[in-house]
Amino acid sequence: MTSVHVSANADHRPCPCRRDSFYHRPLIPLLFSFMAGIIPARYVEFSPWICMLAWAIFAAAALRIVFLLSKNRPSCLSPLVLFCALGFLALSPWQKPFFPPGQAASYLNSGYYMISGTVARPPEIESYRTKCILGDLTVTEKSGRRNLLPGFIQAAFYGDCPEFYPGERVLVRGRLRGFKNFNNPGGFDYCRYMADRNIWGGLYAGSSYVEKKAETYGQTGAGFAVHRFRNRLDGLIREVNNGDTAAVLSALVIGKRGNISPSLREAFNRAGASHLLAISGLHVGIIAACSFLLFKWILSFSGSLLLTGRASRTAALLTVLPVGAYALLSGMSPSTQRAAIMVTVFLAALIKEKQYNPANTLAAAALCILAVYPPGIFSISFQLSFAAVSSIFLGIYMLSETAVFKAAPPSSPFVAKIFKRAAGFIMISVFAILGTMPLVMHYFNQASVMGVFSNLILIPWIGFVVVPAGLIGALASLFSQTAGAWCLNAAGLILKPAISLIYQIAQFPFAAFNTVTPSALEVICMYAAMICLGLLFSRGHKTRRRVPAALLCLVLVIAAIDAGYWIHKRFLHRDLKVTVLDVGQGHASFLEFPGGHTMLIDGGGFTDNSVFDVGAFIVAPYLWQNKVVSIDTVILSHPDTDHLNGLLYILEHFRVGRVITTHEKADTEAYKRFLQIIEERKIPHPEFGKAAGKRFVNGVETQVLHPEPTAPEISCSKCSGANNCSIVLRVSYRDKSILFPGDIEKCAESLLISTAGQQISSDILIAPHHGSKSSSSTAFLKAVSPETVIVPVRKSRMGLPSPAVLRSYKKRGFRIFRTDINGAVRIYVRKDGQIKIRPQIGTSQTGK
Repeated sequence: MTSVHVSANADHRPCPCRRDSFYHRPLIPLLFSFMAGIIPARYVEFSPWICMLAWAIFAAAALRIVFLLSKNRPSCLSPLVLFCALGFLALSPWQKPFFPPGQAASYLNSGYYMISGTVARPPEIESYRTKCILGDLTVTEKSGRRNLLPGFIQAAFYGDCPEFYPGERVLVRGRLRGFKNFNNPGGFDYCRYMADRNIWGGLYAGSSYVEKKAETYGQTGAGFAVHRFRNRLDGLIREVNNGDTAAVLSALVIGKRGNISPSLREAFNRAGASHLLAISGLHVGIIAACSFLLFKWILSFSGSLLLTGRASRTAALLTVLPVGAYALLSGMSPSTQRAAIMVTVFLAALIKEKQYNPANTLAAAALCILAVYPPGIFSISFQLSFAAVSSIFLGIYMLSETAVFKAAPPSSPFVAKIFKRAAGFIMISVFAILGTMPLVMHYFNQASVMGVFSNLILIPWIGFVVVPAGLIGALASLFSQTAGAWCLNAAGLILKPAISLIYQIAQFPFAAFNTVTPSALEVICMYAAMICLGLLFSRGHKTRRRVPAALLCLVLVIAAIDAGYWIHKRFLHRDLKVTVLDVGQGHASFLEFPGGHTMLIDGGGFTDNSVFDVGAFIVAPYLWQNKVVSIDTVILSHPDTDHLNGLLYILEHFRVGRVITTHEKADTEAYKRFLQIIEERKIPHPEFGKAAGKRFVNGVETQVLHPEPTAPEISCSKCSGANNCSIVLRVSYRDKSILFPGDIEKCAESLLISTAGQQISSDILIAPHHGSKSSSSTAFLKAVSPETVIVPVRKSRMGLPSPAVLRSYKKRGFRIFRTDINGAVRIYVRKDGQIKIRPQIGTSQTGK
């Protein structure tokens, strides 16, 4: 929608949003209006009345625009209202109650079915499973009834499966399951993430239950051919290269990043060069520039094109082909789509011989993407891509008006040209890093110090040499396998030293540092401060600097208030705060003592951290969101994986004052790594007898009740099994207490009653062994006599929590909270002795 040109003879007051001001770049205000409609729609539960209201606003704005057009009057605000309503409505198909689709919801978690679907996207092949997205779904019930389902499901096939290609039809016998979140404060919303991709369920099956159907579609289509070529090219890359070189070259040429090792990915992150692994504007722009210059040079030999001045226009038109081919070859990821759209708009401006406007081009690309896929605004890649490009455009614009940038370099024209291009290249790297830093801190809790330096070397090295060489090899492989292999091998030889350099840069202690998670308000303040500072230092009349100066003062005031809030929340509060985190099948509790002292009891964990690292994706993000960078005490109750594995990441990435364990050894790789980290980072790990016992910290009493601090070996030997050797900790404050019994079973419970007696009586009990029937004996529950029981559990086939144990809790009148139902449970013991329990899901409870 564009504004109506204001006639010079129009008989009305001049509109403040004339074409030379507000609508000078018309797509920008329309983009912001469209986004302003999408964002609030995320947090609204749609109903027919809300939809009707949005449609009414949309219709009213449209009618007003038509009315103003008929009167030859300008339309300033109506297009903004129209686009805002349109953005709100555009997100509705991804929101409740429209998602998941009504037809699909009845099949989730309800039994086994024969399910057939079409492979919608290239599968992801891992060492132990194959993951793919299935669409065009058909579910066959036991009665033989067949139903067609909309949307997509995510399928995981374990074992050796046949190779699947997009367009092929797959038949599976399995059970459809809904997605579940780890419901922690500020945690990642996995269900919403899958809903944004229109994936409403998961399907898990062994390879023996999977087969290809005869009626396969798309094997002669372009998508099928491209996927076959990408797979063949990936195999050729791995044939002529190996290890990290093959993994990175596959990512650069065909967009496959699955083979990049965690250590290499971390090295790229610390070096500030992780953007090189994702095909985006940098890669597409380099290919477009090289192709344009090549076509222009070739067309310069045509006299007719030169005489008519069509050489540049024709070169721009031809450049669209390699840009599109590279986008298809790389898998058309969201970042690649955005880059391709932007480059195409730029080339269209050249073809039409119109002036190129970077801001309008960026807005056009964003509008195109959001019009097709509105949830894209919430994706990390979308935000990072547009933040980087926007900061480059804005930074170069503001810098071009500074006296420093306009200062004349050496008098030699050649030296001046080199100086200007070098300065521009450096500034592009600086602005890209600054523009993405707040978002990188928010999502990844890391800031790279070496980013500018490393990008000055790696962007020309990888972007202008390795990527073109790899694409030449891909093109050559279409005609000659040998020629393609030679080019890809050459690209790998050029890339290998660059990877070695990245490892060396990442090894510097100051290359990067972990940060706390800035809130949305803090991110906005950082961007506002950077823009205000840029405007203040740009050239202009003093009156032009008053507004940014005033805004900067306002931002600083808001930042000071925010800092005061967090200082009080972290260090000046007088309450005992305990958070029992939702870590699935496991236990992790974080304690904040009055005055800021912190303690972490266990870290949760899956059996294999390579599948999912609870410490990296649940515990650490929670700590960073609460501005915690150091933990005074870490307690490992016992070395089972569901208590230990999450601590590995915590010990590596946080400053830890000391670690307390029983020193009971476990013959597992995780426990060996646990001890190795403690030794490498020189974390104090005292003997259990010296570390245990009764201690007081800012009015809070902590006491280890089991095993006996003076003779832990004797206590543990009386009951077999590592569970019965768990540390039992009682935390008391203002005559209120919480008992953390680990995974002790009935034998250890009986021993604890005999040794500790009435000391185990507590107001709140963390259910021993996740509510297993092997624990929570009648005598133990009578001795503890809690008012509230919190069960850290994820309901599973292991029968946890035991229905009999839950009935026992209810029979005794205990209030029960479960992390699989209520999510994380936060406990506040006030300085006046009042207890408040606030579950992530459910109703808060307060008591004396």
